[in-house]
Amino acid sequence: MTPTTTVGNRVVRTAGRTVGLYSPAVVIPPGVHTVHISGVLPVDLDGGSLGEGDFETQMRTVFRLLGETLAAGGSSFVELVKMTTYLVDPGHIDDFYRIREELFDGIFPEGRPPGNTLLVVQRLVRPDFLIEIEGVATSPTGPEGADDELVG
Repeated sequence: MTPTTTVGNRVVRTAGRTVGLYSPAVVIPPGVHTVHISGVLPVDLDGGSLGEGDFETQMRTVFRLLGETLAAGGSSFVELVKMTTYLVDPGHIDDFYRIREELFDGIFPEGRPPGNTLLVVQRLVRPDFLIEIEGVATSPTGPEGADDELVG
């Protein structure tokens, strides 16, 4: 059985193996609304850094803020179809995999994670940021389920 979401997104499995917890492709049915999430950084409402120098704290903060942003857009983690993750230190890749596995066990209990591209970049917008995640999700409610108020 192919895992689906509330709007009917379908995970495409391929004969090749994936390296990590991600889906090779996700098909979105015609007419489904999407939510495009700009890069989420570990910041407070005033733009101050959270977890400076602590990769695990920053990653968990980014996932918490990503969840809040998804909810404000009328969506949720289960509707997330694609993530792009940016790290600034290749030494954090193993920690990223470990923390992601812990988080995904609770976020995606059916084993249907989104697609993900992991990039190691020279720097993010500020040197104290160690991780940034952007994403695309579907929304079962469409624009009427979105909240245009400040999240957080």
